[in-house]
Amino acid sequence: MQWKEIEISDKELFDNIFRKLNSQASEMVFSNMFMWRRSYNTRFTIASNMLLMVSNSRRYPPFAFCPLPVGEFRSEDFVSAVYTLKEYFDSRGWKLVFGRIEENMVGLFKEYLDLKLIIKKIDAISDYIYSTESLITLAGKKLSAKRNHINRFMREYGSFEYVELKKEHIDECKRIFDKWCEKNEASGACDCEADSPECERWACYELLDNWDCFPELKGALIKVDGSFEAFTIGELLNEDTAVIHIEKGNTDIHGIYAVINREFVTRVFPNTKFINREEDMGKSGLRKAKMSYMPITKVYKYTICPVFK
Repeated sequence: MQWKEIEISDKELFDNIFRKLNSQASEMVFSNMFMWRRSYNTRFTIASNMLLMVSNSRRYPPFAFCPLPVGEFRSEDFVSAVYTLKEYFDSRGWKLVFGRIEENMVGLFKEYLDLKLIIKKIDAISDYIYSTESLITLAGKKLSAKRNHINRFMREYGSFEYVELKKEHIDECKRIFDKWCEKNEASGACDCEADSPECERWACYELLDNWDCFPELKGALIKVDGSFEAFTIGELLNEDTAVIHIEKGNTDIHGIYAVINREFVTRVFPNTKFINREEDMGKSGLRKAKMSYMPITKVYKYTICPVFK
């Protein structure tokens, strides 16, 4: 059984598997798995008609993602896949733990494994879900601060230009990201910490450098006084939900994030019901920012540790 790194050539395989899940979790699209593959040191294989993925990074203990069916789901394949992973982890002296398990997948482990399960909710990696309508209208007292940010932006700058992200804008996106990294004291080298500025930059560059391979990705930039100052990238997660992978801007321009957030959703995803703006990684500042947009729910994720007899 061969374990390999995720490559662009694997996109069709992953797309076919993820498409059937109708998941609301931000990981369950190929672009996410591809862009973060280095940070999480992800490897995968196919066994028992299941996609098996394992992360072994320097930052986190090794864990397996939920086994996913290549074709039709069969309970015996799921059980076989779990034991295949057990053998793989044992051979490396690791304890088998399943990580980033979406809430609606926890039931698979409970139903089909005749094992004691230690299940723990991990709030820091759970995704924030918002009403699309709410992000577009910013209506109500609770979102008045967002409207005020945009109003101040318009008073100070008068206008802006919304530009659809195309291949010719890749260098501008990188420039914006590099400037953001400078302000966040990025070191210049990816240290394989998934929440570090450098690893986020590497992940972003992976999408930008392979832009033509991801026709499903949508993006936009905001130009202020003739200069590009913010960009964002997202895609449909399922027919009801879009996910925002990247959003970066010049923080010297007050309200730039509120502007690009509203404009992107309004112009690109108006027919969705929900917007997934991913996790807060346990960072208080990021949590505060995500809560300020009044999420309606979260996609809770869990670790599951089977206790083998």
